[in-house]
Amino acid sequence: MPIEGELVRLRPLEPADAERYVQWLNDPEVTRTLTVRYPLGSEPERAIIERMAKHAGYRDVNFAIEVRETGEHIGTVGVSDSYRESRWGTLGIVIGAKEHWGRGYGEDALREMLRFAFWEMNLDTVRLEVYASNARARDLYERVGFVTEGRKRAAVLRGGEQIDVDVMSVTRAEFEAQYGAPPDLRERKVLP
Repeated sequence: MPIEGELVRLRPLEPADAERYVQWLNDPEVTRTLTVRYPLGSEPERAIIERMAKHAGYRDVNFAIEVRETGEHIGTVGVSDSYRESRWGTLGIVIGAKEHWGRGYGEDALREMLRFAFWEMNLDTVRLEVYASNARARDLYERVGFVTEGRKRAAVLRGGEQIDVDVMSVTRAEFEAQYGAPPDLRERKVLP
């Protein structure tokens, strides 16, 4: 069942999505702020997509991001490494189709993914890591409600340079303070 945002639709990943991922993840402009370091071939990427599509479950939930009005597949968003006991998970997102950067699709996809993480997966906290130098992404995450928890100094070697990585998070309470509670909770009456 797809998840509808204002601008995007989140749908399950399909093996046919692998070809686009190979193109995106072999584009240095797309991957310069991602942890992807080495060129990928189509077979390893296809295997990754197929594994993600087959093994979607509580620990790892990934969606393809489509433009609502056209159905064009432009990226992916997901929460991984989530555990029922700790009620937190790690968010990842990429808009691989560069012609769609800066149009609000990433922000809409993040909001819908967080609604799913908090209201369907019952997570309490969602974390992510972002290069400290990636001001554009940090601004986006802050608009959606993430706050910086800390910094891993010289955490990544990229192009011969040590890069700091910031750890950011948003809690369900913070998200709901900004965007409201799920519709059914708002309609529920509190009994005396």
